[in-house]
Amino acid sequence: MVHFLKKYLVNIQNPTWFFIGIILLILGSFVTVFDYPQIQYFENMDSEMYATLESEQKEIHNRLIIEFSIGIVILLAGGALFVVSFFRNFKK
Repeated sequence: MVHFLKKYLVNIQNPTWFFIGIILLILGSFVTVFDYPQIQYFENMDSEMYATLESEQKEIHNRLIIEFSIGIVILLAGGALFVVSFFRNFKK
């Protein structure tokens, strides 16, 4: 295990992509974790109750769904950059 850590974790070939990947993973995680409960609040409303909401609140719900989708994409992109920077020298 120690040999694996010394050989592959210390020798990251592209640390810039590694840190960008970490930042995107953190950002995407925050967006998804904080938006999901708010989306669930709107999704669990009765249809009558949702119909009584003002248009501004319905727009907020739509924006939350878009923001959540973008957060998932950021999370996946950050994960991909992290994996690419980490395993790039794995075949050596």
